[in-house]
Amino acid sequence: MNTIQTYKKIEQYRRSQGIEIPKDSTIKSRFYHWKKQGILTNVRKGVYLPSDLQDKFRIACNAVDDGYLVYHAALEYYMLQTQEFNWLYVHSPSNFRIFNYQNESYIYKPVKFLHNPVIIDEKEPYPIRVTSLSQTIIDCLYNINLAGGLEELLYAISEIAPSNIQEEDMLHCLKLYNSKSLYQRAGFILSIFKEPLRLSESFFKVCKAGMGKNISYLINPYHCDSFSKEWNLCIPGNIMKQIKKDIYYEI
Repeated sequence: MNTIQTYKKIEQYRRSQGIEIPKDSTIKSRFYHWKKQGILTNVRKGVYLPSDLQDKFRIACNAVDDGYLVYHAALEYYMLQTQEFNWLYVHSPSNFRIFNYQNESYIYKPVKFLHNPVIIDEKEPYPIRVTSLSQTIIDCLYNINLAGGLEELLYAISEIAPSNIQEEDMLHCLKLYNSKSLYQRAGFILSIFKEPLRLSESFFKVCKAGMGKNISYLINPYHCDSFSKEWNLCIPGNIMKQIKKDIYYEI
């Protein structure tokens, strides 16, 4: 983002805070004056944001080009996490190096697509962009490690209100991934929560139609010592115990 673009965003932000902008100087001189006053802060190389912008989600989305919260960062935004990590995963069309700001690390983790993303305060200078809840669920099933691990993901799914579940959107995301093993993982995990999430039989029929004949693994094969015949999936033998003990969900 160049100096002029940065200035215009910050000008808009300061006006929204009720701060008058002087008209007796050039854009560039005002910009550098703000830097000297500490009104702007250098978030990463060549990128400045207002010093009083403290929202880590807004920082994540605006310190890079068209940033979107993804994976565990998206779960955290939706308040579906058990832990608050001191890093956030951010999708951007432009690769960027990890950077640290205000005790948070911002890490480039692109997703394969963006389907119906959510944009908060779109007309404001520093909006929040996040993958839809439906895509977040499927993205996290695709890469469970980036969801914070299996236990974290199971907790997140158990906390979703059934009214927020959009079956068609989830199925569309599964179709876009076009991964047989993902259909297996999605079918198995979501079948555990079938009743509380009010998922239909047709949802699981689509998952079974999309899954392959090959055996797949829910997580690292080293930890998989049991088998789901229905989903042709190797799973950790204590998965049901994890759900009962750590998520307090009654099977």
